[in-house]
Amino acid sequence: MLPVNHYINEFYLTAAEVNAQEEMPLSRLVTLIIDTATAHANSLGFGYAHMMETNTSWVLSRLSIDLRRMPGVNRKYMLVTWVDNVNRLYSDRMFELQDGQTGEVIGWAHTTWMAIDMDSRRPTDLLVHKALVDVIQSREFGGEKSGRLLPLRDDSEGYSYTFKVSDIDVNRHVTTRRYIDLITDLWSLDKYTECRVARFEIAFKHEARYAEEAIALKAPHQCPGDVYDTEIRVGDTACALARIEFVER
Repeated sequence: MLPVNHYINEFYLTAAEVNAQEEMPLSRLVTLIIDTATAHANSLGFGYAHMMETNTSWVLSRLSIDLRRMPGVNRKYMLVTWVDNVNRLYSDRMFELQDGQTGEVIGWAHTTWMAIDMDSRRPTDLLVHKALVDVIQSREFGGEKSGRLLPLRDDSEGYSYTFKVSDIDVNRHVTTRRYIDLITDLWSLDKYTECRVARFEIAFKHEARYAEEAIALKAPHQCPGDVYDTEIRVGDTACALARIEFVER
């Protein structure tokens, strides 16, 4: 039995939630990671309602995911999460993805969060939240943290997209889900039939808004393997930088 400082989110992947490969879409997995982090923070007293008392809000800054395989249809899964580290500006939260029927660990995720002032949009001091510091846990983590991500060249391959109503969250900014889907759509359906995502990492740099026109870009990364650097850009401003690694099925 896990201690209270760990949180488990159990879910079942239905046919309505999967992609053409009968697997969980990357954007759905990221959404579940965010929802699980939110639920754990709420249960421990430093969630959305508590942060709004001081006019602050949690913001996801960085994310990395390592996958042995993607969750498949009609199976139960579990996300286990815990707080790994807290300093003045950032909190690191880890995740373990398990097959709920076999107990096999099929993936890990590392997330970095900030709490920002809702008016100034500037980071606030996390160390004032004693409840957050008190739940730091040491647990084996089988993934890797994010590396350095850089903007792409202007001649990189990509496409344009104008943000719609369904892309906007409660803060009237573009959702994380939309950024992930824009990156996923840089490749054809045949690519995902032949390959799966083994690693994904993203850094959020700037908030995009409704009706803004973005460009999604990709370029091969300068390393062995099927690895690409990607960027979501509005005008000359990078909103998100990401790296994705594929492996053959």
